[in-house]
Amino acid sequence: MRNMLIVEDHPLVAEATRALFMTMAVDHVEICRNADEAVKQLQARDDWHRIWLDVGVPGADGLSLVRYVHKLGLASRAAVITASENVQWRVDVEAMGFLGYVVKTASVEEFSFALNEILEGRYYFDKRQHDRQPSHLTQRQTEILCLLHDGLCTKDIARRLSLSPGTVDNHISALISALRANDRTHAVAVGMQFGYIRQHDA
Repeated sequence: MRNMLIVEDHPLVAEATRALFMTMAVDHVEICRNADEAVKQLQARDDWHRIWLDVGVPGADGLSLVRYVHKLGLASRAAVITASENVQWRVDVEAMGFLGYVVKTASVEEFSFALNEILEGRYYFDKRQHDRQPSHLTQRQTEILCLLHDGLCTKDIARRLSLSPGTVDNHISALISALRANDRTHAVAVGMQFGYIRQHDA
């Protein structure tokens, strides 16, 4: 059975994608309008032939929903369809083993070709993006960034992680630099955009 799960909040895009799939000998197409609906569908059944994820649906922060799908072990059946021409996101999606990263601004012919390639199990990654994106964070930097998001100060983070305040400040300076942020608040905002602060972990 070729069952498709589309996670897309724009009604016209969702229905157009559904219609396109129905010309490709697909058995069933389910559409989710937000991250919560997607999580429920992913938890309810595991027989999706392909999962198509828009990055910017309500309830998702950056790549948080993408990372959740990866955590479920479904990356090899999933692809990202997004309006964001974001180099780092594409690199991360490819590194996680997803089948593709397709940008919605592609021509109709290219878009259809990309979807068909992915549907048949072949990889397709749009290589046109050129924006310079933040570097990867270490596990410790990600942990501290999440605590900053929760409103903790240096002393609270140090106590929580059994580190010295000076060490925490060093990590914060490093993550601010890695994210190319201006300060802690900006770093949290950028971290949310790039999916380092996740809301869908089970």
